[in-house]
Order: sequence, then C-alpha cells, then structure tokens
Amino acid sequence: MSRNLTHALVETALEAGEAAANSAVTIAARLPILAHCLVRPSADGLAEWHGATSEKVVAAWEGAMEACMAWNAMMWRALAAPVTPAGMAHEALVLVRAASRPGHARVRANAARLGRY
Repeated sequence: MSRNLTHALVETALEAGEAAANSAVTIAARLPILAHCLVRPSADGLAEWHGATSEKVVAAWEGAMEACMAWNAMMWRALAAPVTPAGMAHEALVLVRAASRPGHARVRANAARLGRY
C-alpha cells in the first residue's frame, strides 16, 4: 500500500472516529431538549428542533457539492496521468473526506456548543 493511501486511510478513520464521538455528545445533549419539546412545546425547543433538522439538510447538500467537485478533480487528474489501483483507492478516500467535511464541521460545532450544558 502506498504511503499516500495509508496516510489518507488513517486520516479518514480518525475523522470518522471524531465525528462519532462528537455525534454522541450532540445526541446526548439534544435528546432531552427534543423530548421535552414533544411533551411541552416551547420556543427554544422548537428552535432547536428546527435547527437540528435544517442543518442536516444543508450539510447533505454541501457534502453533495463537495463530492461533485472532488469527483471532477479526480477525473481531470485521471486524464493527466495513468490510474493505478492504489491511486484510485486514494482518490476514493479523498472523495469520501470531501463529501463528509461539511457534516463533520457541523457535528464538531454542535458538540462544542451543546457539550457545555
């Protein structure tokens, strides 16, 4: 396995682990807020509910755009140089990281914001 591929694989795994930990913090902090909003709706609870759903839609669209740009860049690089199996695996990891970057940033920000409570 090439050095670039190994480096990309390790970075992708570390980012996935960080996103999982941040997601757990966010879910643990938001669950009581959202559950309370179902029983007794409040302006703060509804705002958190709206923010929780809309940010996921925005992150999904941003991730799709990032994936499209990474895909196009990968295709242009494939035109310029011969493609190897290790090179394709590396490019696939670059694509995955690009697609997950917006969601990862939002999860990290939510964990920092909600983890204080």
